[in-house]
Amino acid sequence: MHMTKEYREKCYSPWVFPEWIPSLKDWKFLSESEALNYLPQEEKSPPFRIRREGLRDDNMLHRIGRFQSLSSHYERWDLAFFVGGPVWSMEWCPCPEGSASTQYAAIYSNKGMDDRHKMSGTHIESALLQIWNIGDLQHFSCPTNKATFAYGVALDYGCIWNMKWCPSGAWELPSSNRKIPQMPRLGLLAASFSNGKIAVFSLPHPESLTAYKTYQSKGSASQQPLICKVQCTVVLEVGSIQASSNSQCGQCFCLDWIPMEDHKFLAAGFYDGTVALWNLTTKSLLQRVCQTNGSVTLYPYHSFIAHDHAVRVVTWCKASSDFILTASEDRKLKFWDLRRTYEPVNVIKRYLSTEVSWQLHWCGISVAQENCYVTFGLNGIHYIDAGYIGYKPYFVAPRRGTVWSISGSDWLNTCTTGDSTGEVIMMLLADMTANPNNIKRPSDRRFPVYRTELVHFDAAASRPSDAEGSTETTDRTPVCEPRTYSEAIKKFYLLFEDTDMRSFKNAAKREPMKQMYATEAKGSLSPDRMPLDSIHKVRFNPNLDAHGWLLSGGQSGIVRAHCLRGLNSPITSKLIRESQAQFNTMYQPQGTTANEASMKTVIHSIETIVEVL
Repeated sequence: MHMTKEYREKCYSPWVFPEWIPSLKDWKFLSESEALNYLPQEEKSPPFRIRREGLRDDNMLHRIGRFQSLSSHYERWDLAFFVGGPVWSMEWCPCPEGSASTQYAAIYSNKGMDDRHKMSGTHIESALLQIWNIGDLQHFSCPTNKATFAYGVALDYGCIWNMKWCPSGAWELPSSNRKIPQMPRLGLLAASFSNGKIAVFSLPHPESLTAYKTYQSKGSASQQPLICKVQCTVVLEVGSIQASSNSQCGQCFCLDWIPMEDHKFLAAGFYDGTVALWNLTTKSLLQRVCQTNGSVTLYPYHSFIAHDHAVRVVTWCKASSDFILTASEDRKLKFWDLRRTYEPVNVIKRYLSTEVSWQLHWCGISVAQENCYVTFGLNGIHYIDAGYIGYKPYFVAPRRGTVWSISGSDWLNTCTTGDSTGEVIMMLLADMTANPNNIKRPSDRRFPVYRTELVHFDAAASRPSDAEGSTETTDRTPVCEPRTYSEAIKKFYLLFEDTDMRSFKNAAKREPMKQMYATEAKGSLSPDRMPLDSIHKVRFNPNLDAHGWLLSGGQSGIVRAHCLRGLNSPITSKLIRESQAQFNTMYQPQGTTANEASMKTVIHSIETIVEVL
């Protein structure tokens, strides 16, 4: 943890892109009828039940409304909310160490539960970027409030394949005094779209938007979700001012901010195998074009063909700004030195990679993979050395299905994954500077967070009047698996089986561990069935104050947050206290709490708006 703290103090910036401040004049509030075209279609979540290890079973079936949530469990602290559609992109908003601020997350979901998107060819459609207030998350106390839908950004650029927040320097206190029409900035978010472009948004704290909305509605509080349209700060395109080549490069599937140097560079990968690099602070007339509507279009300062097929992963090395990693559907992982991109530094042909985690401390990557090309028994998570040390790939954890997502925590030296079987597992990494293949009993280093199971309804007890869902079958009749969402929720409900993450004592003897060992490499899969239990995204919180919190979501549209309390230590508590004391000394007004300062700013903002308008 001290290494991560020292790295961030050295490489992260306190304030970047000072000219990109959100302004009220760029935000338009949509009416209920206007917002309808952007909202996810499902108004109710699929039925689900939560079973927590060591506690009495909760037999209640839950169905929560769109943009609604459940209260946190008083003992286990887990949260759940429904975003309205399958989750395919999700990121925590970074904030400074010690700020002890409200945690936010950006989430994108498909509009329909059965939506499919083609990878070839660019296309546009309406979409909604959701900003969620997850609450005041701490490692030592239960959240007091539910997760709430803060606001949504209506977009017409197509579906979002990937998005990333600027790693540091973009957050400011919600109590910051800004001259109207400017608003305190929550963060800078870059998103890659199916139209082949990347848009960077300067997003405000929700308090400012809510205050302005309240003024516009003359003090009447609306129960409708806050949906806005906003002009993006910067649009990134491939090509040049003479000829744009977005249609040739195809859709943009991945992107990443440089983790140092004021985060002024951004890399992205495209369908035709191109990787492009932009300088976000460039003043060059050949790379920066101001449009008539006030937006700015940037063109890359360098691009190269990295693969023979679509680039699905691009990630920057945190130790050096000269190195990046790319992964493609040509089944190759390539390490690049950006000073000479005519050939990669190292090429590794593996399986079809879905996501990669390159953690700060190690010169290698943890790779999640699709199971279609994998040799039997080798599907799962692999740690692959970048070539510096030279040892063979290390098999971290076997998985039965496709691993859709992997996320690493630099604070905890831990990875977590979500897969098509509905399992979320956590893996404690060893010292990867030594050969990890010599580790004894590697199975003791992984733990299940929770697993999702599709359970048949009891037709006699639960749905006696549902004639369509209670057809009788015999052993001679082939079972027809549901292939659509509407068919699946008539036949199944979701059962979340949570592990008690407060302690890992006697872990090998506990039922969740036994079940994980029994099913992680063996068992049947149902590729023809609607994958309602699949987990598509998992994300560790990057902020020190809430570093033990994990966010996960998938096909069901139900997003869950868990606190891995068993990883807390006295060193963690001491480091957080020191960071909070340092932050309060630098930023907190003396004699004023954060909530009081925030409330005074909201009141001041409303009064100023009245005076100006």
